Amino acid sequence: MSSLLADGAEASPSSPSPDRVGAVVLAAGSGTRMRSSLHKVLHPVVGRTMLWHVLEAVRGAGVLPSSTVIVVGDRAGQVVASVDQDRAGAGYTYAEQAERLGTGHATLVARPQVKGNPSTIVVAYGDTPLLQASTVERLLRTHHETGALVTLVTGVVDDPSGYGRIVRDPETGDVTGIVEHRDATPEQRAIREINSGFCAFDAAWMWANLPLVPTAPNGEIYLTTLAELASREDPRRVATTVLDDVFETVGVNTRLQLAQAEARLRRRLVLQMIGAGVTCEDPATVYLEPGVEIGEETVIRANTHLRGTTRVGRGCIIGPNAILTDATVGDGAMVVASVIDGVAVAPGTSVGPFSNLALPGGAVARHV
Repeated sequence: MSSLLADGAEASPSSPSPDRVGAVVLAAGSGTRMRSSLHKVLHPVVGRTMLWHVLEAVRGAGVLPSSTVIVVGDRAGQVVASVDQDRAGAGYTYAEQAERLGTGHATLVARPQVKGNPSTIVVAYGDTPLLQASTVERLLRTHHETGALVTLVTGVVDDPSGYGRIVRDPETGDVTGIVEHRDATPEQRAIREINSGFCAFDAAWMWANLPLVPTAPNGEIYLTTLAELASREDPRRVATTVLDDVFETVGVNTRLQLAQAEARLRRRLVLQMIGAGVTCEDPATVYLEPGVEIGEETVIRANTHLRGTTRVGRGCIIGPNAILTDATVGDGAMVVASVIDGVAVAPGTSVGPFSNLALPGGAVARHV
């Protein structure tokens, strides 16, 4: 069966040694633009919280949960409970940012909780559900191969409005700093290379220099200032990983952006399913969640929802208009216009149309 787990759930052979890489995941912001009592990073995208996707990407790149610190703040209890109740929650540690004084301050808050004295620190954001393990690996590879003090993930976009611009030396191409949109000159606003915020640091250098970052006029300490400090020390030691699709690493701040992230990640999962030998008659109306498994030669028809831990065998026909949650479907079975919740369907069984199966105790439905 093909599994639709988050991209890169297993570390690749080229991944850095996990005991030398630590991660700080920033999840303290209030997310007021979401207009919700639920913390921003806990809003679901394809059935999992945004933070879940980020933690899976970091873990999939070989950074162990025990080497990952999650910075919490607003509604911290919600965030901690969500991570701890998930199977991936074991081993994470938390640092509380009581006052939201910027990304640099949040990273400093995490320092006492970082374990194992890692030589590299990755800083990620809990509201970037499209982040892939392969991108985390690429960032780390660039960082280690170049011997950089700071490695930034950037991208070139048609409309950079609102994003920090990557400022480079016009002669050498070296990064000299990052300027926020509101602080940029007209010439700098014409720059189309933007900073995603996702980055990696030489840990010893970062911990030594982060306390030296000046406070901005708004009272915040910006992590991005470290790029300028490193450039002053040695421009060659500020590296970049330029993504074709930088929005993979850009945060979700509104419900519209949440819906857009949902659509993009759902399409990614559907394409993985098709690539693994499954026929999908109408990809635009198939809804999948990470962890669903589907066997080869199965046909998924329009308006089908596969959720939770659903397992579908080989040679099945699912849909149209089927909703399966935590279901198991044996080889060669057919489910048409039906709802199945927590039920095992025997091989070769035909279910529906218009069946609603939610049998207690994991009973097996036969010839329904």
